[in-house]
Amino acid sequence: MVSAVANGYENMSFTSPVALKDIEDKIRKIVNARNVRLTEYFKDFDRLRTGFITKSQFDRCLDQLFGIVLSPEDDAKLMQKYGSPDPKRKGMVSYRNFCEVIGAVFDPDLLNQDPSTQQIGPAASGSAVDRRPLSPASLAKCEDLLLRLARFYKYHGINIKTCYADFDKHHIGVVTESQFFRSFPGSPDIVTHEEEVLLAKKYRDSTRPGLCNYYSFHEDVERMQSALAEEEDFTKYIPQPEFIDDFGKRPGTPTLQDIFEKIREAIHKNGIRTTEFFKDHDKLRSGEITENQFICGLTLCCGTQAHLSRDEIQKVVDVYRQPDGRVRYKEFCHIMENAFTVPDLEKKPTAEVYRPPMGALSKAPNILSAGEENRVNEILKDIAETVRKRRLMVYPYFKDFDRSKGYTRGVTKPQFSRMLHFLSITVQPQDLALLCKKFEYPVGGDINYSAFIQSIDSDYTGTATNISDFAQKDKLAASESEAPRPLDLTTVDRQEMIDRIKHYVLVNRLRVEEYFQDFDPLRHGSISRSQFQRCLSIMGQFNLTEEQFEVLAQYYKDPKIPGNVMWTRFLTDTESVFTRRGLEKAPTYKVPAMETFQMSRPGASCEHPTQQDEEFLERIKQRMRRKLIEQRILSKPCFQDFDKHNNGHVTKIQASQCLHTLGLTDEPEEIKILQSIYSDDIGFNYIQFLDDLQPSAKPEMKYLQRLEELKLTNQKHLPDLGDDSMEKIMYKIKCRVMKERMRLSEFFKDYDKLRTGRILKTVFPRAMDLSSLKLTKVEVEQLMYRYTAVGFPDYVQYTALVDEIESIFTLKDLEKAPEIVPLQFRPQLENEYCKLSNEEQQVLELVMHRLADRVRIRRIQIFPLFEDYDRVHNGTVSRFQFHRVLSELDLGSLVSAQEFMVMKKKFDVVLGYKHDFNYIGFCDMVNDFANFEYGKP
Repeated sequence: MVSAVANGYENMSFTSPVALKDIEDKIRKIVNARNVRLTEYFKDFDRLRTGFITKSQFDRCLDQLFGIVLSPEDDAKLMQKYGSPDPKRKGMVSYRNFCEVIGAVFDPDLLNQDPSTQQIGPAASGSAVDRRPLSPASLAKCEDLLLRLARFYKYHGINIKTCYADFDKHHIGVVTESQFFRSFPGSPDIVTHEEEVLLAKKYRDSTRPGLCNYYSFHEDVERMQSALAEEEDFTKYIPQPEFIDDFGKRPGTPTLQDIFEKIREAIHKNGIRTTEFFKDHDKLRSGEITENQFICGLTLCCGTQAHLSRDEIQKVVDVYRQPDGRVRYKEFCHIMENAFTVPDLEKKPTAEVYRPPMGALSKAPNILSAGEENRVNEILKDIAETVRKRRLMVYPYFKDFDRSKGYTRGVTKPQFSRMLHFLSITVQPQDLALLCKKFEYPVGGDINYSAFIQSIDSDYTGTATNISDFAQKDKLAASESEAPRPLDLTTVDRQEMIDRIKHYVLVNRLRVEEYFQDFDPLRHGSISRSQFQRCLSIMGQFNLTEEQFEVLAQYYKDPKIPGNVMWTRFLTDTESVFTRRGLEKAPTYKVPAMETFQMSRPGASCEHPTQQDEEFLERIKQRMRRKLIEQRILSKPCFQDFDKHNNGHVTKIQASQCLHTLGLTDEPEEIKILQSIYSDDIGFNYIQFLDDLQPSAKPEMKYLQRLEELKLTNQKHLPDLGDDSMEKIMYKIKCRVMKERMRLSEFFKDYDKLRTGRILKTVFPRAMDLSSLKLTKVEVEQLMYRYTAVGFPDYVQYTALVDEIESIFTLKDLEKAPEIVPLQFRPQLENEYCKLSNEEQQVLELVMHRLADRVRIRRIQIFPLFEDYDRVHNGTVSRFQFHRVLSELDLGSLVSAQEFMVMKKKFDVVLGYKHDFNYIGFCDMVNDFANFEYGKP
């Protein structure tokens, strides 16, 4: 038998009842409270579905799953009824019979009673479930708790039905007590566990034990929230209708004209197409429908927007009813849709259409009683005084809440109260109720904030003037502008203007023909004046004055067609900056250079200054240049701070300020002459001024050089960079043989079996390649041509070449001339081949002295750092490595870019078509200038 406390469940211990039926009823009560199928829990122990499980398995299911712990007596009684009588199944329990009895809903033995009226279990025995009502103190505590929860749920937007919907699959409004506690919405700070238990007792289901009715809980919370909303509603202070006078109210029975006007305004404001609501009922398009169909269509069309009542709709029906009872809807739609327009207006372009004035369709404030009107005027006066003193912009605050419906000029009453609070305008609840009553719409209850703002803000206008007023103003303006203004063509220099257009075409590389040919489809070379002006504007000459355009039009006018312009002549003149038309007919014509058509900016001084002014200007620039160099001043950023458009110009006042800031000059005469030289229509051209004051070296055009390198790289055969000078070729070979101590004759003997001293020209290049002299094809051909054997044109006399090369060591047949003293061959340093000009030599000496002084003072060893980058020990490093070594030795700041170029040219070495830097020669020169012993810095 299992223990009385199992698996942490709060178990129920049974005493021995008198009858077995009481035990079954108590088990049935617990199982029904959980609303589960009891059979599903026993099947896990019956894999073969025999209907029998062991007694221990039966007790485990009741204990672990339902918390039912049976006493030995109760267990014995159940085994006596549901135990297996079969000896083979001794100790087994028939759980299938047990589940049928516990889950039964009617008694099959009672055939004389209706099964739907039968009751099984505690309900049949008549024993009432303990449902004692809560005490008055507990009910009061529940009311306070519900009020607190209603505020919390309303603020956080919590819906109780949503919280329990996952546990209520059939939407019957009840959940178990454990589910009620599990999904209870609220934090422990709001509701304690004891209060949750109290709510569970309050909402226990009276007919289903163990279940809680969360629908009742939801309805009580909704009731509390409605009460709270009613308390917070300030509109309750509005006087009752029986206390309102009838003065100013609209008549109770509107006229037919009022009804039509109301429908027109609703259709016009909402853009309703009335025909769409009626034509579905008129299949034959006869223009007539039944009365009921017309009423339905009119209600759907504008019944809500126009706030039409049943009587008003009936009046409209009576007007268009036919004798046969049908209604002419087409006539009604025609009148309503053409309220503020004219039919077929596209065919009547000169017709004047009546439009309602702006604001005429808006609702005016409501008319109140005399006492209320006086009070409202006082409130509005106080608010207007506050708005005027604090200079408040009231309209944007209300406009932010009027976005969802396309600016209906209406907000809700809470939004209206909220905006007044945002503006720190304090209004009492009674006064706020009067304001809402004054400015609310008759239907819908929204507040007309536009009329309210217009009454408190004198700078705001809710309604504008009529459209007709604007049309009248346009007519007056057009009539005033009809009088042509006289043009003074003498102020325009025609040739300068044409030259300016040529300069614009040249700078922007325009194809002028493309801007005009679309307007001349027949290509007869003539277009109208308006088209010519439009083409000039598209081309970029949109800032031409009327006088300038008139001069151009007269110059290029078409003599055959009055009012036209010969654009082909204009095209010929402007495109002459590139070439001359019909150049193939004049091959001797010399096309002028494009630079001759370039012009300075408009407004620049074209007059040449006098000699005295030039001398004075040169002295000024010399003084400024010296100061900028001595103090190392960067002058361009000062001007760029004022150049917001990055067009290279500042105003004259800004130029004077910049010169004063840089400390260059404060003299008015100097500033005046500088402005006269460097100013144009845009302003002071500081770019040109700084170029003249501090001319900088023009950047090298790397793009063209890069193109040549790409062409060289993409070639199938690299160009031969060998030297065709025989003297340099021999010197190159001698230096190589001297350094590597090789015997050239050893490479030729293999191809001269008979030792004739000659080899074929076809094998001579192969022997030279084996010798690793690194000669090019051109150099080998020069050697073959020089040492061609006499009498054997296809052979090379290699012995003569070998004798001349080996003369660097000794002379041939020296034993026959013992008195001759041979001279030792000494190869020159590689950097001695790089010849520099006199100016470059001076620059090199200056920078080398500068570097040598720093090396001597600081005792810097420069050779080891270069050697670290020389992985193959050939005495060279790359140019970038040379820069890096100087930077690491703190010598890079002593060398300018120009000096770097001179040093690279001096110590340049070509190895495998790559330009490297001879650092050994550089280190030796630095040590010599520093007066160091060789190898001892």
